[in-house]
Amino acid sequence: MDETTSNSGEPILSPMASKARRKNRPTYSCLNCHKRKVKCDRVKPCGACCLRGDPSGCEYSFTGQDRQYIEQNALIDHLWRSCENLKKQLTEARAMINQPTNRGQTAPSSPRRKKRDIASIQDEQSRSADKLSSVVHSSPLIKENHVLATPASANKLVDIFLERLVEDFSPGSAAARSGSVMGWRTAAEMRVFSPLLGRAFTAAALTLAGYREGNRSIQVAAQARYVRTLRSLQEALYHPTESRSTAVLIVVVLFTIIEAFKQSSEQSIIQHQLGGLQLLRLRTPYRHRYGIERSLFVDLRLYWITAALVQRKPTFLASEEWLTVPWHGDATPKNILHRLLDVVVYIPGYLSKIDEFSAFLNEGTRSPTELLPLQSSIWETAQELDSRLQQWESEDANKYSVQGMQEKVDIEGEDEFPVFQCQDIQTMEIIRPAVFAFPDLLLAMSMCFYWATRLILSAADPGIVSTISLEERYQLACNICRSVKYYVLNVPGCLVSRLMFVLRVAFDTFADGTVEKAFVTELFTYIGVRFRFPVFLNQCSSLLVRDGEEVKPENDDLIH
Repeated sequence: MDETTSNSGEPILSPMASKARRKNRPTYSCLNCHKRKVKCDRVKPCGACCLRGDPSGCEYSFTGQDRQYIEQNALIDHLWRSCENLKKQLTEARAMINQPTNRGQTAPSSPRRKKRDIASIQDEQSRSADKLSSVVHSSPLIKENHVLATPASANKLVDIFLERLVEDFSPGSAAARSGSVMGWRTAAEMRVFSPLLGRAFTAAALTLAGYREGNRSIQVAAQARYVRTLRSLQEALYHPTESRSTAVLIVVVLFTIIEAFKQSSEQSIIQHQLGGLQLLRLRTPYRHRYGIERSLFVDLRLYWITAALVQRKPTFLASEEWLTVPWHGDATPKNILHRLLDVVVYIPGYLSKIDEFSAFLNEGTRSPTELLPLQSSIWETAQELDSRLQQWESEDANKYSVQGMQEKVDIEGEDEFPVFQCQDIQTMEIIRPAVFAFPDLLLAMSMCFYWATRLILSAADPGIVSTISLEERYQLACNICRSVKYYVLNVPGCLVSRLMFVLRVAFDTFADGTVEKAFVTELFTYIGVRFRFPVFLNQCSSLLVRDGEEVKPENDDLIH
């Protein structure tokens, strides 16, 4: 029997019966805190485990993703209850308006007061409904039962987020018109053959959804997946074969996307780009002649050359093989942007010579007879590169289409886009110049990058005469500002990221306190808010071309 009787006649429960009557409550605390019976703040690692000096031992009986669904489910239930209560209050308030006043009762408040009370209830109800709607939209699979804790629902939700990621960074025909050919959909399909790639896509999809919707729970789940996948990537980089795989290279690119939203550090984006650049070197150009490998290189070549410009070091991308092999005889020929990159790819080597010459000047250990030939060589290189850039403008940009680049009057108040103002060089008055319109996004991006690279090439350095005057530099930076409105208002998805480098160059060209720099600052904020892209809110600080400072890629010892 499960029960016995005491001397007083009262039944005594046996241990088995007592255990059977206990409530099976879920354990939300970590295993260590639950075992020690101490309060747990239910984060990972929790404060108690950190105080004990054992943060790595903080584990839960359920995953961080489960916790996300539990918290989200509780929040939605609370919001539904709030909405029901507000509806009830609104119904009662409306009934009071039509209810006659009984004799002996205090006279009701004025109709104006009643209307104000009802309006306040309606506003509160609207705010609560909007909050509920934002949660529901951030998790499209939430139905009437609000259950998301099942693995099937969680996987389906991740698939929806993944589709958003693919569409944002490879938006169909619009991407092709802008010069983007990266087959993100094909890359996403490869994840079934690579667990590492599958985890990286999930981390990127959750990161994009979490920051776009402002959902902290999804951000936490994305961070946990990102950290675990980063460890797996480090292990893959040790492997001589896996480090050269296409999956590993795509993972590094996905991590760059994640850092554009997370902003772990000021240099996180450029570090991942440089890491991808080194992986690219190990692969050789012959791996990028066909299929997804070719589209991966062609579409991301702009970003990798940008990383080399920021690092100010020559790269293998300037070699003859990398300039020709991915564009073999039967492949799609280079477009206008890639023909420009064929010239820009030599500028990092020029910047490296500038830094070497500046170091010699500062050291004072080289004689004039040694410095003069080096200075002359640098000057000749600068003239040659600037001449090639102008030749590209004459032969490619100016002949790109019949319409070409045209000026358009910018109507004030037409939209919420920041208004660009600059100084008239002749009168020194503040004016509002016309903006540039282009036949397509590819020419717009190419021209902006052309002006930015000429600014980098002509930057004033110790002992080197600039290839263009200060007035010309100012005009080039203004040209960028006059072109961005067309690009920003027409670019699809997250391809606005191609503007990060050129906007940072324009920002660094203008002097502090000027109306031109104030415009670029406002533009960073506008793009960051419009596209929900945190990297622009940080003014793309990782893409600052610093004088003589080298940025080290993460996991440098693993890649070599």
